Amino acid sequence: MKPILVFFSISLLLLTSACSSGPKVLPLKVYSEPAGAYVIYRIDASTSDDEPWIYLGTTPLESTLLIDKDLAKKAGKLSVQVMKEGYFDMKKDWDAEKLRKESEERKMLFWNPGLVEQKAK
Repeated sequence: MKPILVFFSISLLLLTSACSSGPKVLPLKVYSEPAGAYVIYRIDASTSDDEPWIYLGTTPLESTLLIDKDLAKKAGKLSVQVMKEGYFDMKKDWDAEKLRKESEERKMLFWNPGLVEQKAK
């Protein structure tokens, strides 16, 4: 009787985990020259541009984004921005096609911007 119960429990667990929509894992590496820039990101839905920016850390950054699959389906683009005092902010956008292509080719997103210094007047 116990082996049947164990088999049933394992089967139920596997079925429920297969049906659930877990997050999509997306490795992200952002370096900058010079290092020490703040890194933020947001996922813009196709219908809205009012999504909040989320702080990730400072460069050099190696992180993993966990993106809800429902949100990923609605997303128009993924935006990453780097900011450092004394330098112009830089931003990179990946639309759905670029995101899919780069994540398949490199198995991650990678960006290494060369920050441009602001000249004091």
